Amino acid sequence: MRPFLLLLLAACLLPAQDRYARLMRDLLIFDAHIDTPRYFLDEGYKLADEHRYYELDLPRMKKGHLGAVFFGIYAQPQDYPPQLWLPRALEVLDALQREVAANRNRMEFAVTAADVERIHASGRRAALASLEGGHLIADSFGVLRQFHKLGVRYMTLAHFATNAFADSMTGDTVHNGLSPRGRELVREMNRIGMIADVSHISDKAVLDTVAASRAPVIASHSSVKAIAPIVRNMPDEVIRAIAAKGGVICINFHAGYLDEAAYNVYIANRPARDREIKEVLAQHPNDPARWERVRAIQKKYFAKMPKTDHRLLLRHVDHVAKLVGAGHVGLGSDFDGVSGMVPTGMEDVSQYPNLVKGLIEMGYSDADIRKIMGLNLVRVMRAAEEVAARP
Repeated sequence: MRPFLLLLLAACLLPAQDRYARLMRDLLIFDAHIDTPRYFLDEGYKLADEHRYYELDLPRMKKGHLGAVFFGIYAQPQDYPPQLWLPRALEVLDALQREVAANRNRMEFAVTAADVERIHASGRRAALASLEGGHLIADSFGVLRQFHKLGVRYMTLAHFATNAFADSMTGDTVHNGLSPRGRELVREMNRIGMIADVSHISDKAVLDTVAASRAPVIASHSSVKAIAPIVRNMPDEVIRAIAAKGGVICINFHAGYLDEAAYNVYIANRPARDREIKEVLAQHPNDPARWERVRAIQKKYFAKMPKTDHRLLLRHVDHVAKLVGAGHVGLGSDFDGVSGMVPTGMEDVSQYPNLVKGLIEMGYSDADIRKIMGLNLVRVMRAAEEVAARP
């Protein structure tokens, strides 16, 4: 009887293996939010080298079949004084552009959906730029337009603090959603072809953005409140509103955003962790090894959190797909922005194939897997371009 069972198991596995191999031959994996560029500027981190720390470099992108990335450009409002927000953003964007240019044989900067498709077809990686927080444009639409000319293709309306445009999920409620100026900002973003990103902003601000926008919006790195009821995650009614306008919710890989118990430990320990990091940086301002010390502190505090698994990440993907359809969910890992707090099986960009295998096992069709892993983002980019092209 045992040989028969083994043969039956093998027969079941072969079709899945064939599907996986067929998908991976040309699958576009497109991540909506990765924060590596600050390391280019601050630490001399090189894309060409394979590292055993942080979560993205070109060798690991190749292993993970990662074809396109929206890199996050940011200066956290709580970390920098207002007069440095814009200069810091420009410096980080410049560092990204220089690093991409240094690896032009393997990576190219993209500004349109067609660019992403062409670069992917060539076997190289597409790099795109985004701004994380409306505070970075110094309350100026002229600055917004200049960032667009420099290649930025989406902007998160607020980051960890409320600004002139929108209430932040983690900031004070000042505008009861978007301000009048925030609505003007969304319309101007539509006009020039920049996608409005609603991660980090309050639920009311998300609904206001969806109502104000003529183009689909994205949540570039947010997870599901029905599974992990924490402040940074999105409730079902907000997910439905984004999807109804053609938008995409891109699931964040932060272990604390995937699991409430992990979040509670993380948030309780964060003040002590951040204090230790601040002290190390102050004590060793010119020591190249200071970043290694920072990473050690981050690992120490991550070890205190309950462990999560990439299958929990897939539960968040599945929830959105079941709620509003596979055409409205994507990936927004927040790699290199979550201090290494990632689920097992998704330790870095080399691990995306685990998600493809998981979606196959969960019964998703090839067409839906292609949407989730990347084509949904391409569709939203193209929609934003089409809206901008209208009179």
